[in-house]
Amino acid sequence: MKRLFGSVAACALVFANPGQLRAATDLATGPVDTRLHLEACTRWAEEKGGFAFTNECHEPVAIIFVELDGLRRFDRVIKPKERSEIKLPEKTLNTTSWLFTACPAGYVPGVPFTVDNRIRIVTGQYECVRK
Repeated sequence: MKRLFGSVAACALVFANPGQLRAATDLATGPVDTRLHLEACTRWAEEKGGFAFTNECHEPVAIIFVELDGLRRFDRVIKPKERSEIKLPEKTLNTTSWLFTACPAGYVPGVPFTVDNRIRIVTGQYECVRK
């Protein structure tokens, strides 16, 4: 699966559906503290041969980046206007299957990082739940 960096936010906005977003927390009993993901105000860009995440949101973002083959996982909180390198070359990113989520700090994606859930994650059809 190849992920196009500039189109992530657009995909999230086009495919997100409020009815589908709630499904991520349907298994919980009682009220659950949820927030929408922050993919629309986060940016991936290549710089100096590697890719980095920039937080353009007005709040800290908890980013989780996972290669589906299990080789790498990055779990970081990025402050507003901060940039964080993932130190992987473009060639690696283009030849491996990977996913990322962007939640407000203190929240995690309500959908597990599995191959079965990759379409929901790639299209932004997930909510973030309080840790």
